[in-house]
Amino acid sequence: MSRSYKNVRPCIHMVYSVEEVQSLYDVCRNTVSNWVGAGLTTSDGELPYLFRGAELKRFHDERRQRKRRNLRLGEFKCTGCGQAVFPETKTVSFRELKGNKWFAVATCCDCGRMITKLLGATEHDKIKACITSNTGLARIDEDKGELSGCIGKDSPSQGVAFVTINDRIIHDWQAYAGRYNPKTKQAHLVSIREFEVFLGGISFAKVTPKHAGSYRDHLVRFAKLPREEGGLSNSTVCHRAAQLSLFFKWLRGQSGCRRLSVSIPDYFTLPRGATAKKSREEIKPYLSIEEAWRMVETMPTTTILQRRDRAMVAFTYVCGLRAQALIAVRFKHLDLQRRTVMQDARDMEAKNSKSYRARWFPRTESFQEIFLEWIEELRVLGFCGRDGIFPASSHLGKRSVDLAPVEPIQTARPLQTAFACASSAIEQPCSPHSARHTLKALGSRICRTQDERKAWSMHLGHDDDQITERHYGKMSQEQSDALMEAMCSDEVFTEDEKDMIIDYHENRFRRGTSEYRAARRLAEKREKVRGDYEVIE
Repeated sequence: MSRSYKNVRPCIHMVYSVEEVQSLYDVCRNTVSNWVGAGLTTSDGELPYLFRGAELKRFHDERRQRKRRNLRLGEFKCTGCGQAVFPETKTVSFRELKGNKWFAVATCCDCGRMITKLLGATEHDKIKACITSNTGLARIDEDKGELSGCIGKDSPSQGVAFVTINDRIIHDWQAYAGRYNPKTKQAHLVSIREFEVFLGGISFAKVTPKHAGSYRDHLVRFAKLPREEGGLSNSTVCHRAAQLSLFFKWLRGQSGCRRLSVSIPDYFTLPRGATAKKSREEIKPYLSIEEAWRMVETMPTTTILQRRDRAMVAFTYVCGLRAQALIAVRFKHLDLQRRTVMQDARDMEAKNSKSYRARWFPRTESFQEIFLEWIEELRVLGFCGRDGIFPASSHLGKRSVDLAPVEPIQTARPLQTAFACASSAIEQPCSPHSARHTLKALGSRICRTQDERKAWSMHLGHDDDQITERHYGKMSQEQSDALMEAMCSDEVFTEDEKDMIIDYHENRFRRGTSEYRAARRLAEKREKVRGDYEVIE
């Protein structure tokens, strides 16, 4: 079986045990041992072995990049998996050629294919000595050593420097962090590793409150810098400080770290003004529901692929699901009679692994018609049950009932591309996530009571309607100015003022009273606005 490991991407900030490396690369323990012999560096050389994700990536990238002209002594280039490998000595055999040359044949220890190499006299003798003494071929060239993995404080200039002194405690934390979503876990690791680099690679067991305070001030400085100069957003700064505070709360309970100061987590607390929103904070653009419909209406429908893309964009405005959840919807998740869709965290990538049933939003009936036409088209082709409603282009055709379910598209890129093409046609930027902002803005227009706003928020997947208000459909400065100008004009009357005008015209006020005079002024103002005001010359 040929393995190139090109599609295996270890997280560079994570720490892997031998068993986890086996699972990640689908190899046996003996293969991992061969890699260590070939130059894969462990975190600290102690048992059980641990490996930094960055080191795994460096090792395999380097093996793929080595060509036949720069192979080490005893190393073969496998044409099957593309790796430079040291085969097991028991698989090596020779055939002598003219001119004091030998043709060596062996078996790749990674993929099992036959590998060959033309040897000179020196290399032949060294490999033969290894076979006789039953030692690994990697030992032939160990005097020259492997290129540095850039591990430790004094790293050479090649590659990116990283330290591994804290890898064992980080590996323990990873087991604890299994409670988090994988993306959340990686975000925490980025914060932890950034702090580790800031400290110059000292052990976490030696961190003091002063170290934490210095890093907090470091974050504050970067929050004030513009993005062009390497500055960090307020959100990034807040998340890094909070994630480090949580990490050190956990760390204080671990063996060897119980002497850490109890106040360290508090030192990561940011000053209130450090992350104050900038006066010109950029508002994420989004379309009104009317603009969104004009966009969808202009999308082409000539081919089945174009109709799929149009239905995807339309359905985004119907249900408000996030991109990763929306592309994974199957027929079984739909209830067309009740006009609902189920976000099932067991079948799709849902934020916080949350499952809920969302009713299709009101005022999206035109979008719903496009989506229902697409569903009917799929049904004619034989789609049903566990089939995805947005399959890949290769599966958009007539299918047999006895075949395996058609899987949905695997990434959100087709949805993002569809939005990009559609929005470029109307010359307004728009993304799949902006549809949720559009729906929130629509809800602000038509929801009249707090209960209605709460229900609207729940169907966007939020337990608290304040989350919806805080993060979605924010009002731009231009919109705010227009509303204020309208409220300052004479055209705006409160409900009480409108009642006073009606009472004035129906003579319900006694002449000469203050209420009568106030109502008369309001009535005159209204008539002036409407153009009914009689000017007495």
